[in-house]
Amino acid sequence: MAAFLLGTFFAAMAAAGYVFELVFGGLGLVPGRAAATIPVGGVFWDYTTWLNIVFLILAGALVIRFARTGGGMTLKMMGGAPEPAGAGGGHAATPAAAMPTHRRACARTHAVWLRRRPNR
Repeated sequence: MAAFLLGTFFAAMAAAGYVFELVFGGLGLVPGRAAATIPVGGVFWDYTTWLNIVFLILAGALVIRFARTGGGMTLKMMGGAPEPAGAGGGHAATPAAAMPTHRRACARTHAVWLRRRPNR
């Protein structure tokens, strides 16, 4: 089955390439070889370099915030197999003392977040 999918995707890709070549060539949108130039390569600093640095710092700040606010424990709580039907899912019917430790920690984190949230 995998070989069939590979062959089908390859054939579709090759056919699409030929179609584009014929359409662009027929419309005269393919530049001649004489017009092709090789740009001078090199490392230089422009606005995209600064944007990359800014967003790298932003990504680092978000990762630090995720780690400090209990994101790892939340991911642990979300992982694993689903609970059987009728188990309550650890919602309001389950007392906090019966919750596993990581769920109590997530509930504490959520309570801290609710206290810090501005009133609306």
